[in-house]
Amino acid sequence: MIQEQNPNYVRTPQFDFGTKVISTETGIEYCVEFIDEDKKQTRLLWFKQDGEYIRLNAKVYN
Repeated sequence: MIQEQNPNYVRTPQFDFGTKVISTETGIEYCVEFIDEDKKQTRLLWFKQDGEYIRLNAKVYN
């Protein structure tokens, strides 16, 4: 499966206000897109932990 093209792992940007990739010292990396001009609201596009994509639309089992 190519995760980069799977919307469960990587979402397509919907807005034209830019994106930002954020990396942490703990091996977490994620990308957000800005959804307004003042760049105060964001939408998560993808999330990686230790270089592996994490599913965005994971089901929660109770």
